Amino acid sequence: MINRLRKALDRSPQYEATQLDLEEPFIQPSEDAPGVLLRIRPFKENQGIVDGAGLLQSVHDVTTNFRGKNTSDHHSFEVWFDEGKVKFYMHAATEAAADKFRRRVGNNYANSEVFPVEDAAAFPVIDPDQYVAGARLEMEKIPYYPIRHHNSEGWETDPYGEITSEMLSLDESTVVTQVIFRPAKQSWTDGDRFKHNSVDELAHALRQGTSVGWIDPQTRPPSEKDKRAATVIEQQRGQQAFHVNIRVLAASSNQDEAEARARGVAGMFRKYYNAITEQGLDDTPVWHRKESKRAKRLQRFVRRMSNREWIDRHMIMTVDELAGVAHIPNFEIETPNIDWRYTQRGDRVPADTGQYSYDAIKQRAGNRQSRQGGQDRV
Repeated sequence: MINRLRKALDRSPQYEATQLDLEEPFIQPSEDAPGVLLRIRPFKENQGIVDGAGLLQSVHDVTTNFRGKNTSDHHSFEVWFDEGKVKFYMHAATEAAADKFRRRVGNNYANSEVFPVEDAAAFPVIDPDQYVAGARLEMEKIPYYPIRHHNSEGWETDPYGEITSEMLSLDESTVVTQVIFRPAKQSWTDGDRFKHNSVDELAHALRQGTSVGWIDPQTRPPSEKDKRAATVIEQQRGQQAFHVNIRVLAASSNQDEAEARARGVAGMFRKYYNAITEQGLDDTPVWHRKESKRAKRLQRFVRRMSNREWIDRHMIMTVDELAGVAHIPNFEIETPNIDWRYTQRGDRVPADTGQYSYDAIKQRAGNRQSRQGGQDRV
């Protein structure tokens, strides 16, 4: 029995950092990357999640074809710990979307700097000697059961405080969280006859009670929690929503550090658990029991992240839910090394903007390989 249990555990996905099959550093020059990457230096005095919800509402533009199929572009919000700093980015699928994001971020996050990343790397560099670990996050239940957000159970503190703190690592390590979002049609709450019912049908079923027992099935009357969950689910009708992908990546010359950061950051997203609907985010490591196949899966995972690739994982979030997992924080979080903007006016671009030129990246990779550890975690 114990041996069978051990074998089962050995087959389950684990955070096992692995070196990729790279002969030279993985670099994605901005000119070769799809879309436009925008860097954001937030002014600390903002409303955090509330402003994030306003921003998402302003960019909820759904396009459909003549058959009514959703053909909307997907974009991403990203947080990087790279070169010893925590930085914020948005990736727009097109130039037009990038222009809109720049204006809308400026409107919702006053005094923040927003500028395109040019003549630089559009994704953190990964060196051949680094170990890589990653994970994707998905909802535990079907989409209509919302996760925790600022208008449901609320937050005592901004969840990004713990997420960004967990991202802090060795200066030569990299940690990335990536939230890809794509606007959903207004009919998203109507259900899918092949997958799940509508919000109204789910709410009605919760109010009818739960069938229990196999031999002599009986209906258990709905509890107060069931009734509250039904109301919460029902309230989503008519709300704007987005299809979502969430990914976490960590790379470090220290294998244990890469594993710890990927596991720790992904674990922080469990704090979005909604006790009323019993909905949360569950992390699945990128893994395979064979090292060679694990390296290939991780390499494909890195390329998907760098290309901002969209994969439909049937995860939908309302504006309020998505704002919780994709927003610019404010002075409430106390994480050190955040790339804040401290002045209220001016358009000065940070001095380190061009630090990712190809020659500089090559030099940095060489420096990494010539140094071996010796640094404490921040």
